[in-house]
Amino acid sequence: MTLLALSFLVAVGIALALSWPLRLVAVRLGIMDRPGPRKGHAEPIPYLGGVAIFAGAAISLAVFQPAQWEVLALLSLVAVIGLIDDARYLPVWVKLAAEVAIAASAVAMGFSWNVTDSPELNGGLAIVWIVGLTNSFNLLDNMDGLASTAAACSLVALALIVPTAAGLALPLAGAALGFWFVNRPPARMFMGDTGSLMLGFGVALCSIAAADTDRGLHSLVILAFPLALAIFDTSLVVASRLATGRPIQLGGQDHFSHRLRLLGWSPYQILAAAVAGSFTGAACASLALSFPNPQAWLALPLGVIFAAAWAGLLRVDPYVVGVHPQVEVVREQGRS
Repeated sequence: MTLLALSFLVAVGIALALSWPLRLVAVRLGIMDRPGPRKGHAEPIPYLGGVAIFAGAAISLAVFQPAQWEVLALLSLVAVIGLIDDARYLPVWVKLAAEVAIAASAVAMGFSWNVTDSPELNGGLAIVWIVGLTNSFNLLDNMDGLASTAAACSLVALALIVPTAAGLALPLAGAALGFWFVNRPPARMFMGDTGSLMLGFGVALCSIAAADTDRGLHSLVILAFPLALAIFDTSLVVASRLATGRPIQLGGQDHFSHRLRLLGWSPYQILAAAVAGSFTGAACASLALSFPNPQAWLALPLGVIFAAAWAGLLRVDPYVVGVHPQVEVVREQGRS
């Protein structure tokens, strides 16, 4: 336990310490997220925060979990894809193809959700989950501090529920937390795709490793409930866009954070809600896993609260508020 805690703290320190010099590098090289009609910031914000997150997690894993070198190699590949996209631009289909290939490599290494008797079906489900969650965290990176908050909470929750997942989860959580201090509102630096894709991929691997410690409904509970916030936001956006005939693959200002802002919530209130939502999902998982003990039924009202919040936010229409377009259109030749 002491080594696990140390791996967490080392990742926090490295990510935080590297964020400021990497911020200067991003400014000097012009790797910036520039203001635009669909952006929430008025001044250019440096990228490369994802590099600090990766470095914090990678150094901690190399020191405290050297047996995880294959996982570290996959995390490196995902981070490189994100870095190229941050610095230049990668078409969506190229990123998706690369993510599928890396996810297939993870399945070949044993990160497969063994929920059926068919190894092929299990592997296919795992690839869909890994790619889907990777991009869910990319979508969650829509407000200062939100993606790092969600990732840290989900990873700590997985480590608490399934301690065998802590060796991978805690270094990633520590790196996300270390970067949070420069990414919190108002953000001094963005993680970019380098960080959001890498964190999403890491969370996906942790969740599959944790879920594979059990079978049946318990396995599904471990897989999904600690990641309730990412699932909540992605399903909300997809349902909203399908209902209004908008393309689901593009970015936009229709996430749960944008809807709460329309209701008058402050950024820090939204981050507090994200923490509460993440650990409520984890509490649901812990309670449900105690079935058939009577306290397992306490997960039901928590689930009802989640469903009510989801339905309530779906009724908030982000498409008719304000004068700016609410769906981001990505240009093929580069970023605006």
